[in-house]
Amino acid sequence: MSDDRPITNIADLDDIRRELIVLAEQLDSLPEDAFEERLTAKMRQTELRDAVHKIGLAGDILSADQLERQIATLRSRIEAHYANRISHSSGAQTGLGGGLDPKILHWMNRAMDATGDIDRLKEELRRLENKLAAMRRSG
Repeated sequence: MSDDRPITNIADLDDIRRELIVLAEQLDSLPEDAFEERLTAKMRQTELRDAVHKIGLAGDILSADQLERQIATLRSRIEAHYANRISHSSGAQTGLGGGLDPKILHWMNRAMDATGDIDRLKEELRRLENKLAAMRRSG
């Protein structure tokens, strides 16, 4: 997807989503000392997220059906994120005895939230749900 081409439909958003997935996989597989490659990938992630955010995830150009699909996708991503969080009993299951210290557990989960961009996903979900509700009221 070209950086200067406007996002005009759900297929463009899917292209961005696919590129973000590739970038995340790329970041996971890079060696720890690949600073330049890591910076380049992180900068591209930021560009893509900003492009989507600037146009409001294309909420103004999506039909109600497309909005519903986008909402379902966001809900699924958020639910998957929370399903993968570390629980109090995780330590016991991994041989750490009585489980993880609650302070460490909280810190780890907040770090996962930050890297998963969960706050922005939740904000975008609320915005799209409001947009869909407004479309239904006016239509």
